Amino acid sequence: MELNDQANKFLLEIAKWATFLAIVGFVTIGFMIILSFSVGTILSQIPENNMGISPQFFSFFYLIFAGVYFIPVYYLFQFGSKTKKALINNDTDLLTFGLKKLKSHYKFLGIITIIMVGLNILFLIFGTLAASLF
Repeated sequence: MELNDQANKFLLEIAKWATFLAIVGFVTIGFMIILSFSVGTILSQIPENNMGISPQFFSFFYLIFAGVYFIPVYYLFQFGSKTKKALINNDTDLLTFGLKKLKSHYKFLGIITIIMVGLNILFLIFGTLAASLF
């Protein structure tokens, strides 16, 4: 299979947007890391703090969330940069590598989605059980 000029043009534009979105994602991760260090301090200054939950928990939560968010953003960046380079240099192996990273990006998002749907179902079940006890 060979790609015609229009398909190459579409892939190049997709790669540029993917790179842009990945860079925005990296900046967002940077802000999340900065916020993780300040949220504990901010919350510890509030007299009535968060139903007995430690402010350090929120700092840890932001760091974990930033770490998890890094994985799909990195895959997206790899897809964008490698695909762009592959199309410019007409390199099939590099295009294959870029598409592999796009697959990894969507696979990771799919797994996270399955986990979140499962957790929502569990919370719904436990919430219903807890509500029925009172």
